[in-house]
Amino acid sequence: MSKRMPPSISARAGRIAAVATLSSPKSQMSEPVGYDAWAASLDYGLFREEIHELGQRLANQQGEADIRHLKKMIRWSNACGLVGMATMWMSGLGRLLPVVALSTWTCTRWTMIGHHICHGGYNRQDNPRSGGSGRYTTHGFAVGSVFRRCRDWFDWMLPEAWNVEHNNLHHYRLGEGGDPDLVERNLELLRTLRLPRALKYVAVAGLAAMWKWYYYAPNTYKQLKLSQMRKAGVVFSEEEAHAPFTLPVALFDSKESAKFRTGPVDFMSRVMGPYLLLRFFALPLPLLLVNRAFYTAAVVNLFLADTLSNIHSFIIIATNHCGDDMYKFGASVTPRSGSFYMRAVTSSVNFRTANGVGKPVHGNMADLNDFLHGWLNYQIEHHAYPQLSMLSYQKAAPQFRAICEKHAVPYVQQNVFHRLKKTADVMVGHKSMRQFDDAWVNSKDLFQWDDQKTHVSQ
Repeated sequence: MSKRMPPSISARAGRIAAVATLSSPKSQMSEPVGYDAWAASLDYGLFREEIHELGQRLANQQGEADIRHLKKMIRWSNACGLVGMATMWMSGLGRLLPVVALSTWTCTRWTMIGHHICHGGYNRQDNPRSGGSGRYTTHGFAVGSVFRRCRDWFDWMLPEAWNVEHNNLHHYRLGEGGDPDLVERNLELLRTLRLPRALKYVAVAGLAAMWKWYYYAPNTYKQLKLSQMRKAGVVFSEEEAHAPFTLPVALFDSKESAKFRTGPVDFMSRVMGPYLLLRFFALPLPLLLVNRAFYTAAVVNLFLADTLSNIHSFIIIATNHCGDDMYKFGASVTPRSGSFYMRAVTSSVNFRTANGVGKPVHGNMADLNDFLHGWLNYQIEHHAYPQLSMLSYQKAAPQFRAICEKHAVPYVQQNVFHRLKKTADVMVGHKSMRQFDDAWVNSKDLFQWDDQKTHVSQ
């Protein structure tokens, strides 16, 4: 089921951007056994060769069909938005329609469209120099102005901040201390809190309903600020880089915010303010011309839809890299090395994909399944090849899995709700992720990022 394997130095190294590679005492294990036995015989070079070749082949095959498929998914997402906006005045049980439609619109606009475009999945196909529009490229989508953000991908997070936190730190430091999305470390307080486990599960449910605006929006902005300040030569301690930057900190802890050259006014005006005002209060304004009750119902429905979208995205995102069968690592590794590809497999999990072995590579039913999963059911392939299109991940999955089975690298694919339970178990401290032992590391792949070289401890 699940297996992981890149090199690692041990316990919890640094975390996001300004994190360093820390070595903790070597464990006394020498040979992996039992569940970890696969790590003893992996041929990193051959595994890297086959995985890399598949990625290159898929990238070279991308073209107009990928743009057509992207636009098809945009139409599906926009259809949800149009239905939601046309019915957002409804109240009573009728409000279920706009709430679900608006929630799905918001979720898919992020997880499918913004996600893959910002990774560069369509850079080559939509390159203006090759006759493309340039809109569906890393530098043309959602960044640079409030207008582009509203037009392309409007959410609590600032797209530029998310690009730093997710595209750079999370993807290239997956499962290690420098990964800002390492769930086990981020939920350490809840894990160690002396409370009945049942109450902890309730806390996880509460977090799911508000995580984007409470944690993700401020923390991604912090990472953007850290990145900018590092470029200016500022050095941060591991503790500073890892400390959660939640909404209460961003709004009310002026001392902590000042460390990252931000504050309540800056944060609200750049990050959350535009979304809060335009999405929840300006969008339904025309309804005031009809009936004040319609406007009030619309505002309520928009907030309910946001809560549902938080829950939907939590279920399909937080569960991608968490569970007692997922590995965590200590040191960074060279991008696109054998260890890098191994981590993409052993620290990620796929959900149900409609194009399983023996089924059509893609089609409307496959697209519907993947649409509802926010296209996050291909996390293994996505972490190996973050620059590919959504259509390419459908093509990649069966071939990628076959390579992993050939090399005995654990490829985990399970129902998303099964993974939700595994994730919640880690969050409350009932289970823990697996540590990839120092002795199993392929030392040839070890690597240090610039901020790790200049990192200082407190």
